[in-house]
Amino acid sequence: MAKTSPTWYVVWVGHSPGVYASWDKAQKQINGFPGAKYKSYTSEAAAHEAYSRGFASEIASGSAAKSSLKKKLAWGCVLPAIAVDAACNMSTGEMEYRGVDIDSGTLLFSMGPFYDSSNNLGEFLALVHALAYCKERGLSLPIYSDSRTALAWIRNKLAKTTVERTQGNAQVFALIQRAENWLKSNTYPNKCLKWDTENWGEIPADYGRK
Repeated sequence: MAKTSPTWYVVWVGHSPGVYASWDKAQKQINGFPGAKYKSYTSEAAAHEAYSRGFASEIASGSAAKSSLKKKLAWGCVLPAIAVDAACNMSTGEMEYRGVDIDSGTLLFSMGPFYDSSNNLGEFLALVHALAYCKERGLSLPIYSDSRTALAWIRNKLAKTTVERTQGNAQVFALIQRAENWLKSNTYPNKCLKWDTENWGEIPADYGRK
């Protein structure tokens, strides 16, 4: 899917933090920089606003109303747990995903942007990333996703996507292959569960772009 609309990039932590009008420029600021923090936006105004708020505030805004959420979770969500989510701009195919500690709202990992992709691919990669994250740390936490498709792919250890391969999504498909291989060669105690959006509200890892 060709990129058709402008995208702006915020680099909070990198070689030279700031707002960038192209991925090539932003990528230079994060390549080889441990713990780089960055995110894409669809307008220059939104990017500058996010940069001025700072990384911590921007991530916190995606996990608002935590006290209210906890009341809802008491009716069925298992805690502690990890929530994952992905966001994909359907007009550009630009995708990113992340994982959040539900109890504290702490961002555990964030990846992207990736191109010529889909939301389901992001959700699948986020789930596998969370599983690998837990295995490396000896954690048996449940992992929640609001994507039935991605959860089915996890059970089958195969991402049955209809997204066509392009030069732009070569990195995504390399990650998908790596994720499928990881699922087939690893065991884990973590349960991958469906987030009950209707009763609990938006998943805590949600990007708030609906």
